[in-house]
Amino acid sequence: MMPTITVGVDASDFRVPVKEALDTASRLKFRAVELAVGDGELAPENLTASGRRHLARFAEGLGLKVAAVTADLPGLRLTDMRTVDQRVQRTRMVIELAHQVGVPVVVSAAGSLTHPETGEPSAVAIEALGQIGEFADASGVQFAIRPAYEGGARLSAVLRAVGCPAVRVCLDPAAMVMVGTDPLASIDQYVESVALLHVRDATAGFADRRRGEGRAGRETPLGEGDADIAGILEVLRDAEYRSPYILRRTDAPRPIDDLQMAREVLARMCP
Repeated sequence: MMPTITVGVDASDFRVPVKEALDTASRLKFRAVELAVGDGELAPENLTASGRRHLARFAEGLGLKVAAVTADLPGLRLTDMRTVDQRVQRTRMVIELAHQVGVPVVVSAAGSLTHPETGEPSAVAIEALGQIGEFADASGVQFAIRPAYEGGARLSAVLRAVGCPAVRVCLDPAAMVMVGTDPLASIDQYVESVALLHVRDATAGFADRRRGEGRAGRETPLGEGDADIAGILEVLRDAEYRSPYILRRTDAPRPIDDLQMAREVLARMCP
């Protein structure tokens, strides 16, 4: 039997202004939220220190725990020498924001971090993640990369090469399945490093990184895709995962209805 879990949502999935999204999450009786702060009204350069404190108090007053903030930074790749310094600097700003408002985890999409043929971790990415990890560790924050292309062996190699306990994993099964990676097949190789779970399902796609070809899968309602969510939950339970379960529906025509349905499906998976 699984312990009591905290179920949350990503506020951006409601596709309304932040405070309205927080109100909605509270009204629907979710207990945790993830906030996107890579750009827009919550970006570090757009949110003063007093604004950060006000946001934290506002969420707390609604009975919500801000479990994580997301720092997705399109165009700033960890493996690109031309943009990596800017990626590191902007990520440090988000980590500082998280530290100031007491948010324990910063999540960021990682992109491809290993060589498509050899599987060797990118030296540029390892150096950048090391810098980010040191800053996160000093700030008391966990930095969780959200992988898609890397399976267990490659992801484990990246984590070993970085060698920083503050660099962790945000597991998003849908993101992996959509490019042909099976998260359940290799989760045991990095399960101890999972800092946050995005509960999301999708149909399977494939990616040929050597040729730069592929076919993307698509997000589906929870339980209707190809990700073995129940199996992943069982592995996490055995590993004593205790962080919130963040339900995601990034491509839902009726996000409120779909997220409520997803919570019901999750409850059946976690008796």
